[in-house]
Amino acid sequence: HLSPTTDTTMGKSDKKAEKDSKKEDEDEQEGEFEEESRELEQVELGDFVKVKQVLDESVVKAVLELDYTENQYWDNIKLVLMVVACLFAMVAQFYPMPFPESRPLLGVCCFSYFVASTVLQLIVTYIEKDCIMVTGPVTGPADQTPKDGAEMLNKTRAGGKLGLRIRTNFPRFSYDYSVAIQLNVKEEPGAPPPDVTSMRFKINDYFTEDGFYDEERFVRHVQSVLKDFEAGEYYLERAWANSPNADKAKKTN
Repeated sequence: HLSPTTDTTMGKSDKKAEKDSKKEDEDEQEGEFEEESRELEQVELGDFVKVKQVLDESVVKAVLELDYTENQYWDNIKLVLMVVACLFAMVAQFYPMPFPESRPLLGVCCFSYFVASTVLQLIVTYIEKDCIMVTGPVTGPADQTPKDGAEMLNKTRAGGKLGLRIRTNFPRFSYDYSVAIQLNVKEEPGAPPPDVTSMRFKINDYFTEDGFYDEERFVRHVQSVLKDFEAGEYYLERAWANSPNADKAKKTN
């Protein structure tokens, strides 16, 4: 026969085991709920323009999450030019002047619309090129070396008063998407090119066959490339699959 003390001890053990089991079930259900609530965006993989747009937005998100700010100088200029072009178009269309008296006005409006559109296209083609983002200046002490380790010191050394230029490339009918990070400096003819940290990603690693996009994973990988640039590690068109960053990401996961 078991003593009352033994019965009490067994009862407590059973209750504890039952509580632990319930807690595990609740944690598992909570994990499943979080996984279900994180809906993946679906993209048509045959639409290369849309795929690049989605990836570019994720790159911008990755940079901003590391406490950088975006310099929107050229974006604001483009918006002003577009508004001016639209205003001339509206005047040409709706100004209450009968034709042919309105010929001079139409000529001025058409010419002005053409000039504004041309300047806008020149900015996109010759100034922005493949740049999707320029960061604002990073304030703080700028006389530190990359080995100091503090994130703010690295950001200051990397961006400083110039900011960073983030470039991307996604050739048509290709599955290689490249991200390049460099200082926002004007490249003079004959001058040595600025230091660049550039990584090439396979989009198959972030999209399923049905086009579901794992943005969180891609953002983490882009941030690791940016941290390399902050630390003064430069490389050109390195493939993610063969890079030390991929090994670190696997250990982290």
